[in-house]
Amino acid sequence: MNKKTGFIIAGVVAIIAIFAVLIGVSFWQSDQNEQKDTDASNAVDYGEYKLSTIKNLAAAINYDALDPHSILPASNSSGDIPENIIGDADVPIVIYEYADYPCGYCALMTPLLAQIVEDYDGEVAVVFRSYILPYHETNGIPAASAANAAALQGYWEKYKDILFANQDDWFYSTGDKLQEQLETYFIKASNGQGDLAQFREDMKSEKVAKKIAFDRGLGEKLKIGGTPWLYLDGEWISNKGEGTAGLTPQEYDARIRQLIDAKLK
Repeated sequence: MNKKTGFIIAGVVAIIAIFAVLIGVSFWQSDQNEQKDTDASNAVDYGEYKLSTIKNLAAAINYDALDPHSILPASNSSGDIPENIIGDADVPIVIYEYADYPCGYCALMTPLLAQIVEDYDGEVAVVFRSYILPYHETNGIPAASAANAAALQGYWEKYKDILFANQDDWFYSTGDKLQEQLETYFIKASNGQGDLAQFREDMKSEKVAKKIAFDRGLGEKLKIGGTPWLYLDGEWISNKGEGTAGLTPQEYDARIRQLIDAKLK
């Protein structure tokens, strides 16, 4: 083979190599675009989950015949989603808690209330109702949506605990980052056994929005003053200390236990 023929062959090989690279890049870009499209289809649009939307849904509910100091059955008004309860509903003492998932004090009370239910086994339960405060709208509504979506698959209590335990991580998150965190928590709460696709669909469903609105409307009916706001036998369990000081979570826990002990006697 002479030098000229060698140059020609080398040129052909180079051209083939260039085409191979271009085709590879094209396939890679196509795969990346397809992955982006898939991710986009899984995204949850929080555009409709504004506090005004929740308030409008709540305003359409007639609360006159409803007793907020009782465990209310699932209905169309609640999106056919039952109460979220810690413990057995058939107990002598039921505490009704109105809480907001981004609320720091609520996060501190969560393990204490769970411990109360455990310590008073078969005697105390806690009914949890979400009440989103106006300044927590951005991530409070998605968090409540995720918790109720998890509830539809039987993972509410574990999901709620994970949300509050990791509150510092997602508190300022929004959009895709928040969605990724909420989905990660669902996988953890369900031990990988939950239906993630269904979780996404339920998060943005009307029934979940109705449940959030239903709970908040009950709080509005009672004119609660903040979160957490707890009731026992129709009476607010005050978290006020001496003067203008509020109770610490540990002091509030002690007060709740004193009331429970008095009721059980």
